[in-house]
Amino acid sequence: MKPIILKAKDFDDMENIAKPLLDNGYKVRSSDVKHILVKKRNFGNVYFHILFLFLILFISYELWMTYLLCILYIAYFLYYLFKKSKIVLITTESTDDDGNPVEFDDIGSININ
Repeated sequence: MKPIILKAKDFDDMENIAKPLLDNGYKVRSSDVKHILVKKRNFGNVYFHILFLFLILFISYELWMTYLLCILYIAYFLYYLFKKSKIVLITTESTDDDGNPVEFDDIGSININ
């Protein structure tokens, strides 16, 4: 997943941008003077987890059905973990390692929850 990249003026501005994200469940993965990388993991809807576990444990009577439900459950979990987790990079740099300009996202486009 491509991270959301936000521009900050200095380190204090980076901390001010990161504070509401940290208050809403994001965790700091990396930090230094020029960047802060925060991530919020998404595991999917809790009701789907309960439904899948109920179906696997109590409803599936045949072995092939149990295997199929387990594979679907694992696919659901991994999809949300790797594709729906949110990554936000807050940086003061305006060029990447190759000298190309960085495309920044609008801070208003981030859904904090």
